[in-house]
Amino acid sequence: MNARSAVFALISIRSQPLRKLVNRLPYAPPTVYNAVHQLEEENKVKTENGVVMVVEEYRAKKLSDIYIQSLSHGVDPEFLTRESTLSVWKSLERTLTIKDIREETGLSAVSVKKILSYLKDKDVVLYQKRKPIVAERNMEHPLCRLLKDYLGSEKERRVVQYPGSVPYREIMETPDQVEKILYQQIDESLTVKDTGFLVKGDSERITILESVDRELTYEETFLKKLFTTEGVEDFCVLMVKQGLLDYEELLALAEQQSVVNVVGCYLDVLISVDEQMVPSSTIERFLEYKPKYKKTFLSQEKEYGKQGWEAPFEERWNVDLYLDLGAIKHGVRSL
Repeated sequence: MNARSAVFALISIRSQPLRKLVNRLPYAPPTVYNAVHQLEEENKVKTENGVVMVVEEYRAKKLSDIYIQSLSHGVDPEFLTRESTLSVWKSLERTLTIKDIREETGLSAVSVKKILSYLKDKDVVLYQKRKPIVAERNMEHPLCRLLKDYLGSEKERRVVQYPGSVPYREIMETPDQVEKILYQQIDESLTVKDTGFLVKGDSERITILESVDRELTYEETFLKKLFTTEGVEDFCVLMVKQGLLDYEELLALAEQQSVVNVVGCYLDVLISVDEQMVPSSTIERFLEYKPKYKKTFLSQEKEYGKQGWEAPFEERWNVDLYLDLGAIKHGVRSL
């Protein structure tokens, strides 16, 4: 382990006064000072009142976790986080031979074998075959999960933007992505759904974070929200209005979940409010796959009864319908 990695490893475990760092590590003082300076330039550590600490930023925190877990598992964090090692680990998104890894990383066979051998000894990599070597990641290992989060590429988030006097946006993401957003946007106004956590920030726009087990497509998100009152009256209206949906994908998913008549009925109701919202051809496609059995739509609103406008839609779609048309109209016209 070099001086730079030794400094970051110690700081990852506990923030240290700069003077103490110099005394505790087996390197010459100028070497330690230089290491701290390099880490500061890389935005991994910062010095406040003479104390060196890990920067409060997602990637720095994740790297800090990797260092601590590496030491806990007897792995050299400096070796693990080298560019060459990471390139080999990244290439193993699927099971590969040494030849495949060489072609993907541009490293020599000797370097690839050395890296694989080390990672195999530490159980970070598994061999499916030894002659010839066929390797894959061991995703049961805590370090692999941390590396996946650390190296995860930035992706376009699935966001629904709410206009208005107090604009806000809603994001449904996996726990790892929610964690990343919390680190990156903690100075902004945000809340985490179902937790009571709400903070005000620099901007007026509020970000609503909802944690889900896995990344959802827009169409999956739409169906998840369609069976909630706020989804029907606000969220789903926005998704349609903002053109986020692939209606063929939505139809296929609705068919899998046996809710084609419910989805088609809802889209039909939206057209009755604003005929520009959904292509009429989409309604015809949903009608082709309408099931024969009746579905209840928004049963939680049953206690409020019906308003009399529902009959044509119920007959057309074979749905027992409980919607607040006034609320839906308000949602459409407020956009």
